[in-house]
Amino acid sequence: MPPSILIAVAEGSEEVEAVSTANALRRGECEVTFASVSNDKTVTCARKTKLVCDALLEEVAGKKFDFIALPGGVAGANNLANSKTLIKMLKDQQAREAWYGGICAAPALVFKPNDLFPISGTCYPSFQDKIEGALNVEDRVVVDELAKVITSQGPATAIPFGIKILEVLSGPEKASAVKSQMLCIE
Repeated sequence: MPPSILIAVAEGSEEVEAVSTANALRRGECEVTFASVSNDKTVTCARKTKLVCDALLEEVAGKKFDFIALPGGVAGANNLANSKTLIKMLKDQQAREAWYGGICAAPALVFKPNDLFPISGTCYPSFQDKIEGALNVEDRVVVDELAKVITSQGPATAIPFGIKILEVLSGPEKASAVKSQMLCIE
């Protein structure tokens, strides 16, 4: 069975981070589900791109995913942080020692205030003051193996973020093949 990934999105989520992450994962034959935290499957992203989700978060809240990924975008991350259902799902993921991750503003605005931020992690540079004390904060993509959390910095790091998720779920060989296919230089 292929790894299952939930990408939770909200009004104002950064579309490049959401779609590029999904693209890398789908190329690696993962089952990706986009879920809206609002009551509408159509989400208007940070740069006005409309994204039609596969489901509402409430519809998939009882499902166990191998990974839960959060894109950034300040408004989107704040909207994700306000979803009690999403925070519960992330806490459950953490409790069962399953992977989750976020990019851009999500680690600082969703993970940190909810005790979900790992010891090693990063986020968008202008939010790094909110994760003071974190290790490896300058790295573009950070994997905290102990906490099972992957964090990344922003739009330009979305594909490497997706490939790193693929690597932890499907192995380095699969990740390397997708990396090559996508012409990644990192």
